[in-house]
Amino acid sequence: MPHRPRGAVRALYEPYLIDNTLALSFQSVAEIWKLAVGRRWGQRRCDELDAFLRRFLIIPYDYELARVWARLCVEAERGGRRLETGDAWIAATAVHRRLTLFTHDRDLKGLPVSGLTVVSFA
Repeated sequence: MPHRPRGAVRALYEPYLIDNTLALSFQSVAEIWKLAVGRRWGQRRCDELDAFLRRFLIIPYDYELARVWARLCVEAERGGRRLETGDAWIAATAVHRRLTLFTHDRDLKGLPVSGLTVVSFA
């Protein structure tokens, strides 16, 4: 988030992120905006958030992503894990685009799904 100072958690992930194109799932963007709206951020902070998010490559929904989402959900369930819908979209985006998923969300760690690579210090 643009207003947060550099902290210990960010420092763990930073070496992996420097000099790489950073991307966000459309779902991540929606969740971040939900946080801002829910906390009633003012116009200035929303403008800062908008400028911050526009620095990322935003990966949109597409038809094939929906198919990957379905497969990923079923694989997770068969492996004994149930995913929240939003988490499944984020993981499916990484699988679909063959990207490493960097997350501090424990729900996405160690998922029993093919094609998913997760880096997490949570």
